[in-house]
Amino acid sequence: MKNRTLLELRANGSREASVTGHHCPQTGWWSADEDSGHRFIARGDVMPALNGLPTRWRLSDEANTSA
Repeated sequence: MKNRTLLELRANGSREASVTGHHCPQTGWWSADEDSGHRFIARGDVMPALNGLPTRWRLSDEANTSA
């Protein structure tokens, strides 16, 4: 699997993107490419693995609505 930089991830149309092991760039609901669910991750937290494997995370537009 090719390692991709965060700039490459953002250039592919994602508003915000991060990968396992990096610090979260923005508080909100994030979804993994391999999972249909969402997780709330706070800015500065380390992005988690999914089922023990590294993954790419994208900030979810539909889950980031104001209450």
